[in-house]
Amino acid sequence: MKIMVLDTATQRPLINIKLQLQIRGKESGFVTVTTDQNGAIQLDDKYKGHQISALFNGAQGAWVAANEGTKLSLAATKITAKQGSDEKDKETWK
Repeated sequence: MKIMVLDTATQRPLINIKLQLQIRGKESGFVTVTTDQNGAIQLDDKYKGHQISALFNGAQGAWVAANEGTKLSLAATKITAKQGSDEKDKETWK
């Protein structure tokens, strides 16, 4: 079954993102998947009707039913490190 993975803020597909799914139901466990170029993951039909939640960026998402066409929304905040200093911190040599 095909499940779309979307960013909660922009509602855009998250492409080429590796994430771990936690599955609740008869076939409980964890599955690591990577989204394709369209932001979709392909999940085995044996998980149909199970509850899934994505572990992504150190946070666990909401639980949703695993069915064809399900949309899984994740908070895809990008963490960036600032390198260097601000203009006001620079010394001026005369």
